[in-house]
Amino acid sequence: MAVARAADEVVVQARQVAADLLEASLDDVVFDPAERRFHVAGTPAVAREWSEVAAAAQERGTSLGAEVDYVGSSPTFPFGAHIAVVEVDTETGMVAVQRVVAVDDAGRILNPLLAEGQVHGGLAQGVAQALLEEVRYDEDGNPVTSNLADYAFISAAELPSFETVHMETPTPINELGAKGIGESGTIGSTPAVQNAVIDALAHLGVEHIDMPASPERVWRAIQAADGSGGARPGAGGSP
Repeated sequence: MAVARAADEVVVQARQVAADLLEASLDDVVFDPAERRFHVAGTPAVAREWSEVAAAAQERGTSLGAEVDYVGSSPTFPFGAHIAVVEVDTETGMVAVQRVVAVDDAGRILNPLLAEGQVHGGLAQGVAQALLEEVRYDEDGNPVTSNLADYAFISAAELPSFETVHMETPTPINELGAKGIGESGTIGSTPAVQNAVIDALAHLGVEHIDMPASPERVWRAIQAADGSGGARPGAGGSP
């Protein structure tokens, strides 16, 4: 919103310069955002480009610029729903993510490519939190996961191709109707994957596993629930 309002202010300044260049009344000068040109209403053939307007402003010793601070009147409320399907190897406790479906609302989407990228990155981080990432300490409080040789992190090899659905529910809080999407992927994917692991092991009597659901923790949970130490094939699950 700060960028949008600042841009509007710059257009107002530029229209005044363009009016002088076109020798027209300010009220008659319009800005065509598609063509990125200023012209007199009803006469689009005679126009001035942004570069011409900016150069004219500079010649006058002025610049086209604006500084805007934006504070929303209230928070916006995006929403979403994530589903995960996993397979669990009950012999080793290894969890393989087979499918992740993410439905996210961010109000009006201004840049579809960036929105998709935000969701993808968030999903990967959320899956990593559910299955891999953990900061551990020894008995004296010293970190034992101090580098990437000890701290597990996700890679493309552990992730499926994400399935995303973008919802657009414009907010009335701002003129753009935009909300936020920066953390949406991380919020839903972590519980979705964690719940899928529990669901896959429910038939063995497993009801809870602390995050991250590492192979060791999953294997121990299976042994504790089964009692006999025998493991049966796990099933896919979803929250």
